[in-house]
Amino acid sequence: MTDDDRKIMSDLIRQAWDQGDPTAWFDIIYARAANGEGRIPWAYMQPEPRFMEWARQVKLNGTGQKALVVGCGLGDDAEALAEMGFEVTAFDVAPTAIAWARRRFPRSPVDYRVADLFLLPTAWRGAFEFVLESRTIQALPWNAAEPATEAIAATMRPGGQLLVLCHGREPHEPRKGIPWPLSREELALFEQVGLIEESFDEFKDGPVRRFRVAYRRKTAVNPAEETKQ
Repeated sequence: MTDDDRKIMSDLIRQAWDQGDPTAWFDIIYARAANGEGRIPWAYMQPEPRFMEWARQVKLNGTGQKALVVGCGLGDDAEALAEMGFEVTAFDVAPTAIAWARRRFPRSPVDYRVADLFLLPTAWRGAFEFVLESRTIQALPWNAAEPATEAIAATMRPGGQLLVLCHGREPHEPRKGIPWPLSREELALFEQVGLIEESFDEFKDGPVRRFRVAYRRKTAVNPAEETKQ
């Protein structure tokens, strides 16, 4: 991404936040890229490598199970999950991204939807055995981390699994920029809403520190925890 692209993105994010709609800039970035103006820095145009590495390690098999992809972008991770046998629902707040994904994969079995993480369909509550969250929380204002965590966890079935991929930082380091790196402090919010951490991996991709965390939702959810969600 060029310096001009970074400045344009920074200006779009600032404008969206100033207007009280911190997700509005996503669709603008996708629309610009679709018109040949700049690029989408988070779009690999292939499944996320750290996700695929983990899926191979745990022998992820979705036969007879439902999966949800949070902030699916152009659809590569969703397509990979479908190939693993999952019945996949994938959503993004950006209509341009969803339209683009459907064009890329016209015969896909994936159910691509335009949806807001904070206004998800009631039918998705507790509906999925596997949920993938790849760098969505860190693209929101830091004070949205708690409601975003609750919304994601609420889609999981008891016993369901969640994989979180994010940039990482130490708790004492400042939250700044978009994407802002998550610390173990923010990730602990998932445990506060009834999930159990199963594995934690840390990587360095060039100068970027990354975390990959797998969670399992408790098979028997405490009613008080369910109310909080």
